[in-house]
Amino acid sequence: MDTNLIFTIVQIVAVAIIPLIVWWLGIRWQKNKAKDDAKRTLFFALMANRKITPPNKEWVDALNTIDIVFQDNKKVRKAWREYYDSLDERSQYNKDSNSFKLDLLSEMANALGYKDLKQTEIDRFYSPKYFANVQNSQNALTSELIRVLAHSKSYAESFSDEEYIVHREELERQIP
Repeated sequence: MDTNLIFTIVQIVAVAIIPLIVWWLGIRWQKNKAKDDAKRTLFFALMANRKITPPNKEWVDALNTIDIVFQDNKKVRKAWREYYDSLDERSQYNKDSNSFKLDLLSEMANALGYKDLKQTEIDRFYSPKYFANVQNSQNALTSELIRVLAHSKSYAESFSDEEYIVHREELERQIP
């Protein structure tokens, strides 16, 4: 066979195959990037909300996706299981729940390449007094609203003392 013919065949094959290889590599890179982005987004959500009391929905949602997002990391999933177990009020580890949370966040940080992030740094959290004051005001307003509504037949008419006692007993029977 002529060397020019062989060279031409190799060029044709290369022109046909190289775009497919580049496409395949691009798809793999996008999948890996999407997985890494999901891990980082989850980690950032947990870090941003790690000390909010009571826990908000974003924190709970993030915790509930750890098994999916970090499915390929046994250390993170083990740390999540241990933290999850410590959240049970009947658990002997409940009082150490914060330590398990720090372990979880530390494992996630290591998995994402934040090797120099110490647990003491993870535990440090800034929350201005203003936020606590707003939360306390909201709690006070809610309590007062419940008190007023519990003492009222409607927005315009209050219960008598006897009616209130009966109404309160009915409310207490309804609350589990």
